[in-house]
Amino acid sequence: MSQESLNTNEKVDLEGLKPVPFSHRTMTPFSYATVMWSSTIIVQIMVIGLYQMAPIGELNFLQVMIAGVVSAVIVSIMMALNGEAGMKYGIPFVMQVRAAYGIRGSKVVGFIRSIPAICWNGIAAWIAAEALEVVTNELFGFANVWVYFILVLVLQAVLSWNGVVSIKYFDAIVSYIMIGMLLYFFVTAFATGKVDFTKGMQVAGSWGLPWVAAVMGAIANYTTVLLNIGDLSRHIKPKGGDDRSVRRASIHAQFLGVIPPWMIMFISGIVISLATGARDPIDGLMMLAPNKFFGILVMLFVACAQISSNLTEDIVPPAMAFQECFKTTWRQGVVIVTVLSVITFPWVLFDSEYFFVFQNIYSSFLGPILGVLVADYFVFRRRTLNIDALYDGKAYNYANGFAPLAIITTIVGAVVSFNFLNYSWLVGFPFSFVFYICLKKFTKVERKYEAEQGIEI
Repeated sequence: MSQESLNTNEKVDLEGLKPVPFSHRTMTPFSYATVMWSSTIIVQIMVIGLYQMAPIGELNFLQVMIAGVVSAVIVSIMMALNGEAGMKYGIPFVMQVRAAYGIRGSKVVGFIRSIPAICWNGIAAWIAAEALEVVTNELFGFANVWVYFILVLVLQAVLSWNGVVSIKYFDAIVSYIMIGMLLYFFVTAFATGKVDFTKGMQVAGSWGLPWVAAVMGAIANYTTVLLNIGDLSRHIKPKGGDDRSVRRASIHAQFLGVIPPWMIMFISGIVISLATGARDPIDGLMMLAPNKFFGILVMLFVACAQISSNLTEDIVPPAMAFQECFKTTWRQGVVIVTVLSVITFPWVLFDSEYFFVFQNIYSSFLGPILGVLVADYFVFRRRTLNIDALYDGKAYNYANGFAPLAIITTIVGAVVSFNFLNYSWLVGFPFSFVFYICLKKFTKVERKYEAEQGIEI
């Protein structure tokens, strides 16, 4: 399974844990970008633009826009960095993590990543169900959110059943449909004459902590995706297999896939705020509806947006983690994720006053983990992984399967982040990046294991 043998004509399980060779990959950087468009056009990002804009929030129009650009660029850079190993070697996130955390440590990281994914899968399915309930109530006088919640979960499982290929085609098609809907929304919104951007500059706003909180609130939506982006980037086929082609494809794919839809959703939230003053984006969209058709279109848009994002961001990560931890198949993992999504009680979690606290708490762990992964891959391994060693079960065993320095860094980073809960990722990522480098360079804790197990640093 060496790097030299990655290009073969053998049958490859695209949803399995083994590397996906270039010859079997199904996405170009552009087709990957369309998948990310459908995953990024979500209500949660629209909410950030809406809630930070005065009078609901504390920022003016320019400050919200800059917060959107900065957060989008940061997310794109992080995805390009952490997704490179997946694209270069064709390996999933749970195998990539072995290098830094050890064989057993990688399972712990996989579980930490899976918990918010499963919760978000349930929440997004519940939002989609509420949107469908509005549509059928308008058209047929039938409304039962529980029926739609179950149907959405089943639909997601069916769409995920055949793995990345079916997900890719569904998300690509939906991305074009959703962009068409958004264009129609903007035309309709501006036709009302209620969108006055000068009104958005009438408040002084703040470039201080409220602005930083806006940036962090936006990034928090993607802290989970930043970790396991390799699960998707491993399916991108760059033009050429050399390092330069991989780096270029990684940057192009992530920036094209994130920034355009990210900013569209930010601006959508701003438009709703200026035109309606509504605190709920769905209510705001409905207030702008000139007719019943537009209202129905909006609700279908919301449902499609939540389903398409779930397929890539909330089903793939835990399904892959379950394969590593419990030796399940891809399809068994999909079923487990679907069932667990129900017992997280998303109808309670999403409406809870502690929802954003929950989001910041898991970000306190995800920021440090990302800091360790980026430092380990780029600083110490210099973008080179021994694929045979990652899979043979003998190397990267460290101390009983755990890499002490990565574990220590994650714990310390999480503790530090807890003290800055509203800015947990912003604190946890750079702190852990630097802390891990210092530990690795100035201690001898892991050198014995690396020498004994043939781990190349």
